[in-house]
Amino acid sequence: MFRTLCLEHVNDVHEVSVPGSKPDEVIKVPLFTSDLSPVIEGRFVNNEAVFFGPEKGPDGKPVPVARGPLAKANRQLFLFIPSQGREGKPAYEVKAYDDDTGSFAMGSVRAINLSPVPVRFVVSGSPSPQIPAAKFAQFSHPKKVDEYNMFPVAVEFLSGDGKWVTGQSASWKATDRRRDIVVTLVNSKFKLPEVRMYSDFPPWLETQAAQP
Repeated sequence: MFRTLCLEHVNDVHEVSVPGSKPDEVIKVPLFTSDLSPVIEGRFVNNEAVFFGPEKGPDGKPVPVARGPLAKANRQLFLFIPSQGREGKPAYEVKAYDDDTGSFAMGSVRAINLSPVPVRFVVSGSPSPQIPAAKFAQFSHPKKVDEYNMFPVAVEFLSGDGKWVTGQSASWKATDRRRDIVVTLVNSKFKLPEVRMYSDFPPWLETQAAQP
């Protein structure tokens, strides 16, 4: 089972597909850019997630538009990242993460660094360890909050001269009712640091809570 999150649509591809568990079954997979997709069940082989577009190749088979190695988890989040038009590459690179609440708990932040430089998070005045390029880290919401359960966060990027440059300063809410996914990157158009945040309440927890 998996969900998807797309950073940016490429070639107007808003939906991809994967084989289903039954012969000739095709599962449609939406690519949302502002929220995570619903939970989807698909079939993958050789420990690789491969997604297909609407076009077919000379052999009559669907053409892959996104691919990447699977994570080792029953529930996975696939992050679709534009491949920046690299020759011979599909439109998207896929990075897979464990989506289970056992490894990514409620009340936690998963920080995914897609920028070419290290980043860090200054949470309630305390800087986190550096997160190298292409890596991720997780941390819990802090205990030090104000009367509204808010806490200050500064997301900083390491510049070429060794100084930390603030990419975002904001107040976040501490709560065990959701998880936060934060993606740090350098905007491809303006070449400036960018921070994207996605709040998540796993839909299977709602299903479990509704069961008698």
